Amino acid sequence: MGFIFESEIESIINSVRARTIGEDESITLKRVLHSEIHPAVKAYFKAEVEKHLKQERELELRSKKFPYSHAEVLSLQQQVDLLLQQHYEFDKHEFESLLDESVHFQFNYLCRPQWTLLNFVFGGQSKVSTTTVERKLAYCVDYLYFGDLLKRYFVDRGLAEISYEEFKRLLKSIDDEVVARHSSNELARLMKAMVSFVDAGELRAGEGAEAAPLPVNAAIVFFEDKGMDDIMSRLERERDTNGVNRLTLADLANVIERVRTGNEDAVAPGVSPLETTPSSANRSNGELPQATGVRYPDDTTEGARPLETGPESPRALDEQAEHANAAQDESLPSLHDIFSKEEKRHFVRKIFAKDESMFDETIRILDGLSSWDEAAHRIDELYLARNVDPFSPEAVLFTERVYTRYRR
Repeated sequence: MGFIFESEIESIINSVRARTIGEDESITLKRVLHSEIHPAVKAYFKAEVEKHLKQERELELRSKKFPYSHAEVLSLQQQVDLLLQQHYEFDKHEFESLLDESVHFQFNYLCRPQWTLLNFVFGGQSKVSTTTVERKLAYCVDYLYFGDLLKRYFVDRGLAEISYEEFKRLLKSIDDEVVARHSSNELARLMKAMVSFVDAGELRAGEGAEAAPLPVNAAIVFFEDKGMDDIMSRLERERDTNGVNRLTLADLANVIERVRTGNEDAVAPGVSPLETTPSSANRSNGELPQATGVRYPDDTTEGARPLETGPESPRALDEQAEHANAAQDESLPSLHDIFSKEEKRHFVRKIFAKDESMFDETIRILDGLSSWDEAAHRIDELYLARNVDPFSPEAVLFTERVYTRYRR
C-alpha cells in the first residue's frame, strides 16, 4: 500500500529522521523516546528493542542453584532490563531500516487495522500463542480497544493459543461492535489517529486533527477494512467524480451520515450545517475549512447506537473480564491504600501533569490487573504515552510502589 501514500510516508520518515538521528552515526533508544516524534513510531522502536533483549535472555545459561524467580531478583532484573533497553544503540543503517519499517507498518495499521493485525500477528502460521499476540500488540498505540478486548477475551476463555480463523472472527466482531455503537460523527473521529500521523510529517507545529486534511484514499481503505462497502464506494465516487483528494473529519462525518440515512442534505450531529462539504471544497490542494463544534468518541455518546450484548460482544467480554478480575484480585490491596497522600500528590504533579482524573483512571486500571507482568506492561505504556523518563526519581518510585502490591 506504500505506493499509494508514498509522499505522506516519505514526509513522515524525513521528519522523524530530522528530529532524531539527523546526521549522527548512531542513536540510543532513550534519545528516540525523548524526541518529538509520533508515539506510534516510538512504540515500534521500543517493541523491537524489547524483542531483541528477550531473544538474548532466552539464550542465557542459568543455573537452577540461583533464585532467578525470587521477587527481589525479578524486580532488580526488570530495572536492569529497562536500563539496557534505554541505552540500546542503533547504528545508522539499523535505524534507517527500522524507521522505514515502522512508518510503513503504522500507516498500514491506521488504515486497515484488521488486515494488519491478522497478518502481523500470524505471518503465515495457522496458530500462535496468546503471549505472541500480546507482545505484538505492543507495536500499536492506537485503536487500543483491540488490545484491551483481545486480552480480556484470552483471560475469560483461558486461552494459551488462538487460531487464525478465530482471531480473524474476533477482530471483525470487535470492529462491528465499535461501528454499531458510534454515530457518524464519532465514527469519522476514529480516523483522528491517521490525521495525526499524516500531520506528523510536517516540520512545524501540527494544525490539529480537526483542521488537518485526511487523504481520501486512507479513508477508503479504512472503511473497506471494516467491511463498510457503501461508505467506501461513496468515498471513491467523491474522489473519482468530484475530484476530492483530501477531506477533514467533519467532511467525512457528513459523508457517512448521508450514506447511512440516504439523505443527501443530512449533516452529522456535532458538525455545523454551515461547514463546507467535500463537493464544494477546494479539491486540488485540500484547503478545507476547519471543523467546529465537534465532539470526540470518548466525549459523548450522542447519536450512538446501542451496544449489542451477545455472549461474544465487547460489552459481554468486558463485563465477564471485570468479574473475573474482581474474583482474582480480592487478595490484592488497592493502590489507593498503598500510596500515601504525599505520594499521590507527587505522582499527579510529576507524572500526570496535574491531571488527577487521569491518575485515578490509571489506578483503576492497575487495580484490575492480577499480575505484576500485566501491571509492568501498563506502566511502560503510561510512561511512553506521557513521555515520562522511566528512570526519573518519580517514575522509579511509582514503579516500586506499584510492585509492592504484587509482592507476596
